[in-house]
Amino acid sequence: MTFEEYYSAFKAYSDIYSDEYRKRIEVLEPLLVKFMPEKGRVLDLGCGAGGFSFLLEDLGFDVVCADNSDHMLSLAKGFAKEKNSKVEIIKADARELPFEDNSFDYVLFIDNLVHFEPLDLGKAFREIGRVLKPGGRLLLQFTDLRALLPVLMNGQVIGEEYWISRVLPDKDEKAVLIEFKSEDKSFRVRFNVWGKTAVELLAKLYFKKIGEEKINEHTYFQAYVTKK
Repeated sequence: MTFEEYYSAFKAYSDIYSDEYRKRIEVLEPLLVKFMPEKGRVLDLGCGAGGFSFLLEDLGFDVVCADNSDHMLSLAKGFAKEKNSKVEIIKADARELPFEDNSFDYVLFIDNLVHFEPLDLGKAFREIGRVLKPGGRLLLQFTDLRALLPVLMNGQVIGEEYWISRVLPDKDEKAVLIEFKSEDKSFRVRFNVWGKTAVELLAKLYFKKIGEEKINEHTYFQAYVTKK
């Protein structure tokens, strides 16, 4: 199963009007407000269905919503039309962003690390640093999947109808295949495994950390500033 199908299965990622998606926004909105003190131009990278882009637009920011998935961009465009939004929605690869140097005051990178192997995430961080203005900020939210793996192996309910039935890490635990089941179907998705320490070591090559909030036992929100 592809990530597009995975995101479609869970309203927390695919339906910006759902209770699940609203809960994500409720958790992150105060943190975004805290670490984005001045209005400016924002790149919501890996924007998915666009909920955080529309939130920031409502808060007065100039927002570009970028993703590499045609399916998720289609969802974002549909929601933008319903909201009469002026958010710019474009297709982009985080490893090779189609923007000039120093184009943004902020880059939002929410729940995206599982898509990236180490070399690719390094390229993405480098590109984020390039398109940020001097003093620009990267706002990063991620789950420490390495620490979470033992919990997942015990089974856990995800969303309204699915639970985790199998967790199959590779021998180095750099990636994991997770099987989700409901009463009438099942599917598997491969996630790249990132721990908090590895994320911070890689980010440190391009940015300086200026803030961190622990959202729950395994999920973090971090703010970084460019080294320019």
